[in-house]
Amino acid sequence: MIHYLPIENIEQRYTKLMNDIVYPYCNYIYYPDNFNEVEIRKGQFLDIERTIQFKAKQIELVSIAFQEGKVNNGDWFLVGDIYFPGIESIKYMAELQDINIKIASFNYAGRADENDFVQRLQNWSDYTEKGYHAVCYKIFVGSNYHKKNVEEYFKLPKDKVIVTGYVWDIDKAKEIYPWTNKKEEFVIWPHRICKEKGFDEFMSIAINFPDYQYIVTSSSKINSRIHLPKNVEYIYGLSKKGYYEYMSKAKYYLSTAYQETFGYTLREAMMYDCRIAVPDRACYKEMVPFTNRYTEISEIPTIFNLEPLEEFKLDFNNNIKKIIKHLV
Repeated sequence: MIHYLPIENIEQRYTKLMNDIVYPYCNYIYYPDNFNEVEIRKGQFLDIERTIQFKAKQIELVSIAFQEGKVNNGDWFLVGDIYFPGIESIKYMAELQDINIKIASFNYAGRADENDFVQRLQNWSDYTEKGYHAVCYKIFVGSNYHKKNVEEYFKLPKDKVIVTGYVWDIDKAKEIYPWTNKKEEFVIWPHRICKEKGFDEFMSIAINFPDYQYIVTSSSKINSRIHLPKNVEYIYGLSKKGYYEYMSKAKYYLSTAYQETFGYTLREAMMYDCRIAVPDRACYKEMVPFTNRYTEISEIPTIFNLEPLEEFKLDFNNNIKKIIKHLV
């Protein structure tokens, strides 16, 4: 049996798409009532109080499943995000009752990534995250770049961390968010306005190449007060469908990220046949050819002249089957 602890359905992120893909493969799904759709009320990425409430409710549901005898020897727990306060409670309940279960989880970033936002946490987080990794039998990551970081930082055996990419399916994405591919002459930069996504570098590119029009997309309901050049438009408060409409129209896709372990927006840009330019760092070194990666921003106009990456479109597509095969 597979017990799934999903991340909450957050329309601004990729979690609803992920859950829709994973659910059919699971026997038990621990999704609390009153969390059907969670809105990020603070910032652009995470509503921290709400997500802790959600995870606490999930652990309550799992404890009830143990209590009712629904957890048995040989069962797997698939945890949607390894950064899960309470993941040790699953092992605690199982071991004290001599129930042989295994836990697998997805690692998206965290302390092993020097550019991730959790670096602002104090060193207690190192010990906590080490415990998260110790309790898991398998850990799924998005790239070899991130696998190496996680293994080295937490001193993990190589067979524990598995590169599968994160849950992604082109057909499912198109089914949930229909689109038409009518290209317009603008560059899309679909990231949070923050240091780890290289916003300062993006601004430098926009200033140095003023002939391009740039659109920064955001699901945040708060308008950025950062002064932008005339050739940069900040569009905020977007629904996922609204964001996909802009992505499908964009002729060019640009990333300047320092923190990237898989690249959902890169997958979307490939899906929408954008011309792609990304930095020669993080996971991008294995996600696109060298010709699509810049080391100096002066190379970007040449890269934008390259044809779309059609041959990379299906990389990591429908990888849920590869992930589930490990849960045996």
